[in-house]
Amino acid sequence: MLSFAFAAAAAAQAPVPASYSPSDATASVKSIIDQSIVVFKDQQISAADRERKLRAIAESHFDFTEMSQSAIGYHWKTLTPAQQSEFVPLFTTFIEDAYLSRIESYSVEKINQQIQSSMIQFTRQTTDGPDYAEVYSTVVLQDQKDPIPVNYMMRLGGNEWKIYDITIDSISVIANYRNQFNRVLNTDGYDKLVSLIRQKTAGLQTN
Repeated sequence: MLSFAFAAAAAAQAPVPASYSPSDATASVKSIIDQSIVVFKDQQISAADRERKLRAIAESHFDFTEMSQSAIGYHWKTLTPAQQSEFVPLFTTFIEDAYLSRIESYSVEKINQQIQSSMIQFTRQTTDGPDYAEVYSTVVLQDQKDPIPVNYMMRLGGNEWKIYDITIDSISVIANYRNQFNRVLNTDGYDKLVSLIRQKTAGLQTN
């Protein structure tokens, strides 16, 4: 699910304003799409440099701490400070590797073709207090009959809006992980969950 969201964003062509306001959640989402498009249009960089740039974009625009806490759910408060400190970078690496492995399964040429034939439209933005917002969009892909609703849950940290969840066709990416993680935590505990995530991450990195 998350890898699809990244691929859709990277392949989307959106009208982007000349400048962004750091106080606007929609502008932050447009920024990550704009930056991703620039990376994919640059055919002179190596695959390793492309991966490095995509990781940097993700780390600038995603609130991985909030994502990690939400993925663990109510179990977060039962973790020790050391376990919490361990889990955030572990989950961050897993998420980055998951979407990069999906994107890298496409050729640069194919992604650039999708950029020319796809469109994302931002429809509205709602707020929940001063620090939370939701950005609504639809993505039209050439090989999909109907537009796909892709919404971004945003949290304001400092002066910058960052993504902490994405819903695709009303299905939450983080809730999907939370359901899986809770089953493991309830049955086998935290150490087992960490072991499984490390195994999955190692598998992604070797593919």
